[in-house]
Amino acid sequence: MTDLIEAIKKARETTANIFIKSLNHLERNSEIEIGEKILFEVKNHNELFSEGWYSPPPFGVSILLDKKPFKRLEYVSLRNSDFWPKEDLFLEKESVGMIFFSPVDCKTNMIGDIGFTLYKGNNEEIKKHIKKSYETILEIAKKAQVGMTFSELCFFMDDLIKDRFEITKWITKHSDPIGMNLGHTIPGSYENINFGKSFEEIKNTITKGRIYIKEIENFKIPETCAFTVESRLKDIHKSYLPSVYFHFIVCFNKGEKTILENFSQIFKQVGMDYMNTK
Repeated sequence: MTDLIEAIKKARETTANIFIKSLNHLERNSEIEIGEKILFEVKNHNELFSEGWYSPPPFGVSILLDKKPFKRLEYVSLRNSDFWPKEDLFLEKESVGMIFFSPVDCKTNMIGDIGFTLYKGNNEEIKKHIKKSYETILEIAKKAQVGMTFSELCFFMDDLIKDRFEITKWITKHSDPIGMNLGHTIPGSYENINFGKSFEEIKNTITKGRIYIKEIENFKIPETCAFTVESRLKDIHKSYLPSVYFHFIVCFNKGEKTILENFSQIFKQVGMDYMNTK
């Protein structure tokens, strides 16, 4: 399992570097064009499959761009074709975006997903909201420890966000009927499973093999495992602010914990230097 945890770290790092290289000169790029830039760089990495596991949306990449009142960022499901990348929606100065890709390591079938909210405009209130959302989701990842149940992690989240945020719900077709979770396990990172041979079989195994971080889930975090901590947060007092999404991966390797962020250079590349200030 140790090698698998390292594969997850590498896949995440590789995808962060793909974002750093591809997410440049984005002004007036459409959702489709930004997605194509990412997929072009993915094809330069033979260690990854050429598309992501979380599809639809097409090729496992999601790009959402929106302006006030930011309703597109409150999608119910990325699998819904209404929220697939569009050719007539463009990144403008005050656009807020969501960028996500779901890579799979060819050798191990481990995933290294990464996703973040993009904003390079001038509205200081939006900047502060995005940064606070990032810090809050990261705080949930920091709380996780070996032996803790996913239910306990959710109750910590409830206390952390009360009086400030609410989680923007989303629905998935598999194993999560209540549509409310903080992330999920990375299948194969803590147990031996048969992924199948074709990429379609691998995608299906990953999709159906996830255990979700939700209030009714008593899965205990083992000494070696990996899981995502991801959420979309909405300010309950300022409904005019956008829903903000960030995606982290928590890895435990024989009890040693690592939180995969990989965002600092991405923020610098896309013009979000305000996120790197302390």
